[in-house]
Amino acid sequence: MLSPTLKVLHLFSNSKWTGPAEPVVNTCRALRSLGVDVTFACSPKAGSGFNKVRHMAELYKIPVLTFMYLSKHRHPWKNFRDKTALRRHLQEVPYALVHCHLHNDHLIAGAALAESSIPLVRSSYEGVGLSESKNCRALLKRTNLIIEPSEMAKNADLKHFTLPAERFSVIPGAIDLTRFSPSEKLPSWRDKWKLTKDHFIFGIVARMQTHRHYEDLFVAFAHVLRQFPQARLLIVGRGTHQEKVAYAPVRNLKLEGKVIFTGYLEGDEYTGALGAMDVGIYLTPGSDGTCRTVREFMAMGVPVISSARGMLPELLGQEERGLVTDGSPEGLTEAMVRMITHKALVKRCSEAALAHAQKHFDLNIYGARILAAYHQLLRLPG
Repeated sequence: MLSPTLKVLHLFSNSKWTGPAEPVVNTCRALRSLGVDVTFACSPKAGSGFNKVRHMAELYKIPVLTFMYLSKHRHPWKNFRDKTALRRHLQEVPYALVHCHLHNDHLIAGAALAESSIPLVRSSYEGVGLSESKNCRALLKRTNLIIEPSEMAKNADLKHFTLPAERFSVIPGAIDLTRFSPSEKLPSWRDKWKLTKDHFIFGIVARMQTHRHYEDLFVAFAHVLRQFPQARLLIVGRGTHQEKVAYAPVRNLKLEGKVIFTGYLEGDEYTGALGAMDVGIYLTPGSDGTCRTVREFMAMGVPVISSARGMLPELLGQEERGLVTDGSPEGLTEAMVRMITHKALVKRCSEAALAHAQKHFDLNIYGARILAAYHQLLRLPG
C-alpha cells in the first residue's frame, strides 16, 4: 500500500449533487482505499434542501468537515471567514497538501495558503480548459499541480496561462465500474415501459435546460420515426424549464408515446435505464465538462451519438466508440439512422466503448494516478 500516512484535505464549494460532485467524492473514496488519510470539507447546508454531497461522503465513511461556508459563488464576507478558519485549521492539522475542485474553494484555499509552504492542487472538470479570467490566472500561478481531464484542456491551459508544463497532469475522469457494468443485474425497464426487443431505444440523460439542444434532438427523432416506427426516445432528467424545453415540443411534433420521460432517476433505477438503451445521445457538456454521463454509457456497453462540442471527440473518437456529429438536426438524424440500420456498427461501437471504459475509467487506477501525482509533487517514493 502506498504512503498510508499521507494526509490530504479536499475542498468542495457546492452542496448540490450535480456537476463534479460525484467524481470528487469518488476521488476521495479511491484515495482512501489506497491508504491516504483523506478529509473532505464541504458546505454544512444546502439552502432549504437536502445536502446530498455531505450525505454521500459520510455514507462512504469519508471524514467530513463543515466548519466553513464553502459557498458555490464568491461572497466577500463568507470567503474572508472561510479563509481565516481554514488558515487556522491548517496550522493545527499537518496536511501534506490541499486539493481543490471548484473555483471558489480554490480562491479560499489560495488565500489561506498565501504564506504557507503546503502545496496546493486543483482538479479541473472543464473539458476544454479553465476560465481565462484574471482571477483564475493569479490563482493558477500559486497552484503547484493542476489535474486536467483531457489533453484538449491541458493544451488550452498551457497556451492561455503560460505556466510550466510540469505543473499539469492529464488524468481522465473515472467512474465506479462495479456499479456501471452490463453484467450487473438491474431492473427490467423495457418491461416497465412495455417495450419489446423489437423497439430500438435511443436515450439521453441531461437536465431539461434551454442550452442543452433538446430542440435539435426532437426534430431529428421526428425524422427518424417516420422511417422507423419502432424507434423510441428515452429522456432521463428534469428541469425548471421542462415544459418549454421538452413537453411542449414533443406535443407539437406529435411524439407523445414515442418519447418517454422518466424524470430524475438514481441508484439501480438509473443504471437500469442506461442498460435498457441501445444507443445513448449526448449533445453538450453540462456543469461537469468531463462528460461523466458519456463515461457511464460506455461502461454499460452503450455506444453514443454526440455533437463535437467540448471534449466529446476526444472521448469517443470517430466511429470508434460512437458517432460524433455536428450536432445539427440533420447530423443527428443521419447518425441515428445509421445506428438503427447497421447492427454491426452498434455492436462494434458497443464493444469498443466497454473495452475503453474498463481500461481507462477504473476508479482504482484513477486513484493510483492521483496518488502518483501527489508523490511526484511531494517528491515521495512510490
